[in-house]
Amino acid sequence: MVRLPDVPSRLDDVLPRNRPVTPAELPLVTRVTRDLDKAHTTADRLRQAGAMVVIVEEPIGRSQSAFCIDHPAQFAARTCTGCDKAICPGCIADANGLLLCAKCKAKQDLSARSIRRRQLFVLLIFVAFLYKVVEHLKFDAQQVQGNAPITIGIIQFAPRSDTGANIIRQLNRGPSEKATTPSLRDLGAWFNTEYSRYTGTPERRFRLETRGPFAIDVAPPDMSAEGTSWFGAMLKAWKYPRYFRQLALDQGVPVDDYTVKAYVVYGSGSKDIASHSRGSRKGRVAVIFVDIDESNPSYALATMAHEIGHALGARDTYDLDTNLAQNPEGYVEPFADPLYPQRYAELMSVDIPLSPKEEQEISQLFQLKVGYQTAADMGWIAPEQAEMFFTPPQVGPADKLTQDSPDDLP
Repeated sequence: MVRLPDVPSRLDDVLPRNRPVTPAELPLVTRVTRDLDKAHTTADRLRQAGAMVVIVEEPIGRSQSAFCIDHPAQFAARTCTGCDKAICPGCIADANGLLLCAKCKAKQDLSARSIRRRQLFVLLIFVAFLYKVVEHLKFDAQQVQGNAPITIGIIQFAPRSDTGANIIRQLNRGPSEKATTPSLRDLGAWFNTEYSRYTGTPERRFRLETRGPFAIDVAPPDMSAEGTSWFGAMLKAWKYPRYFRQLALDQGVPVDDYTVKAYVVYGSGSKDIASHSRGSRKGRVAVIFVDIDESNPSYALATMAHEIGHALGARDTYDLDTNLAQNPEGYVEPFADPLYPQRYAELMSVDIPLSPKEEQEISQLFQLKVGYQTAADMGWIAPEQAEMFFTPPQVGPADKLTQDSPDDLP
């Protein structure tokens, strides 16, 4: 649409028609085209001649009205993406550039407000959840590293055909039965003895309860990380303890009553089935595999104690490449002279060092001890106390005198 400029003669020179234009004909449509670029070209020439120009776009569909649904006096420029009705440039401006009529814009705003309210509600729930998680973690840490009693639940599973295996009978021996080998009852006493050795308190802080063995053919989720993405590995790690938890719940075991949940699985088929055992501080859970043909109950108990140590916050004190105890953290007597053979095995390295490259299993439970680093990890002593133990004393004057050669003396 074109309005008459101040100098009409200039307008005739640029209008795309073959006769002069009279004032009575204005405003008038000067060009109808499907090519928007051509419309802009014509508009630019008219504006240069002094005319006021408006480019009006008709709706795409021929069946639609040429006038805006919300502003009937305005030509339509587009169609609404919500209801397909004709809308004008004013509608587009009101909708912040979106192709929406007033009604559809109001629906979108209502939906957006509803979504924001739901997001806010979910955020508030998530914050409350985090608060509860943090409070739970604080309570859990205080319970384990404080003086509160710790209950260890030993939940046992065995193949249906092997529930009467010798190792199971030995570990679950009753208090009236006499034997030379230790049982699960002795494991609780061992934890209390080691705790008292560091803290000086005679109180029985650790209480151990046994459940089972339940005749179940266990088939836990595959924990192999080969070819697994980080998300897949996390998912497996999440599913693994939940599998054993559900098994225990199905047998009526109140797993939530235990500070540490230790699931013992008896089985066979692997050369070193005990190496598949796992313990985690998260959730205070341990899964221990015991060979059904194991002939050394003390070694089975040492494996259980090791994984329970992980659940209590202790780290491994052996080299992950060589499986040999690290010196000094993995040695109970790191300053013995001679250093080898050691008399004891450290809890988080399991075996007794006989030489720098040779170790042996314990044959009695008393040969297993908690080292200073492990005691600090489990909160039994302060980290500074462990660091002081592993730090050799400074060389005194008398020691310095014997180290100097005669030529160095005055």
